[in-house]
Amino acid sequence: MEDSERHNLKKETIKEQYLTVKERTSNYNNYNIGSHVMQYGSKNLTEEKLYLYLGFDPASVNFPPNNCQLEQHMEVVNQRDAEIFFMWQLYKRSEHGSEKKREILKQIRETMNHRNHIDGSIKFIGIFLYGPKNGATVLNSVRPLGLPLVDDWECLKSMVRVFETHCGSLTQYGMKHMRAFANICNSGVSQAQMEEASWAACDGHDLGHLHPSNKGYSA
Repeated sequence: MEDSERHNLKKETIKEQYLTVKERTSNYNNYNIGSHVMQYGSKNLTEEKLYLYLGFDPASVNFPPNNCQLEQHMEVVNQRDAEIFFMWQLYKRSEHGSEKKREILKQIRETMNHRNHIDGSIKFIGIFLYGPKNGATVLNSVRPLGLPLVDDWECLKSMVRVFETHCGSLTQYGMKHMRAFANICNSGVSQAQMEEASWAACDGHDLGHLHPSNKGYSA
């Protein structure tokens, strides 16, 4: 719709809009923060004009058929950082020296501390189970094309719950480690071994409100 409002749809083709939107949605081929666009159906229609499907606004009669790209890159935030970004915006807009500003800063600090705790605990578990040389390699390995993420989905669910019981909720941020849990299952680690590793990584850590009894399990 953003593209359609800027062009003369009696001149722009379906193919031209597809290519423009594809580039825009990928954030100009930066797929780390953009998304993939897929094309379905018959491609025989791609040379037809857009107005046949979207109508025509007379006010756009002098608009160009396509200006190749929309002017600027999108300012996007990684989904896993959205919570921090939101709190940071609240912090910047809060009155200087106010109790609200101090409370928001406390929440930001707690969130960052928990993220570091989750990352460190996963790294420790990898070393505990596979040794310092192989830990990161096993946890980050990607299976060949065509194979599922994990062979036993119940195992994946179980390993996540064992970890969260000892180490606290993964939260949306920690979901990035789901491949690590899958690889733990695929390597044949038992639930008892995971219990031992998670206890070793997180024993004595105060889970507070991030205990799964408050947040629920992620799997």
